[in-house]
Amino acid sequence: METVGIWIGALCTLAIFSFLLRENPFFRTAEHLFIGLAAGLGIFYGYQTIVSNAWTPLFNPDPGEARKWFLIVPLVLGVLLYTRFLKKGKWISRIPLGFLVGVGSALAIRGVIGASFMSQIVATMELPLWHTMAKFKIDAILFILGVIGTLIYFFFSREQKGPLKVGASIGKWVMMLAFGAAFGNTVMARMSLLVGRIYFLLGEWLHIL
Repeated sequence: METVGIWIGALCTLAIFSFLLRENPFFRTAEHLFIGLAAGLGIFYGYQTIVSNAWTPLFNPDPGEARKWFLIVPLVLGVLLYTRFLKKGKWISRIPLGFLVGVGSALAIRGVIGASFMSQIVATMELPLWHTMAKFKIDAILFILGVIGTLIYFFFSREQKGPLKVGASIGKWVMMLAFGAAFGNTVMARMSLLVGRIYFLLGEWLHIL
């Protein structure tokens, strides 16, 4: 069975790589197979989540456990999402959709403020430059200049000339370096995936390595 799985994985990998030449039936078959499997797996896990987290605790709880009636609320909201397929009642689907968007936005904003905004301020204030001048480091002052310059770049209340123009130029170069480093990390991550696939083909499939 393991051998069959290796052969299927190898053939699908080669079919995906064939797109480098041109679009062909092998690539489309592998693409549709991947999308179909992903959709089926998503439906399966969604069904398991509903049964284990909502249906069973509500209608078939374990012995000694009370029924969790509050789970009726998310179940009803989930069912209301399907009213979108009704001609006259599709407006009802906006109610659970509003809950989803509101809760999702709140969680996203909280995560962004904590991870990107507050952590950046804390990391800047905890640099060695602020603890003692005896431990002055060039990277600390460069870090501070980069942060201030980037903030000045997005300061549009006044015309960027004089010191503001210099700070904005520093911020622009800092962002270019940051975007370049992020792009390089993305390329390296994709290259590691490519190396993994090549190692799979030459090692586990062809046993050359």
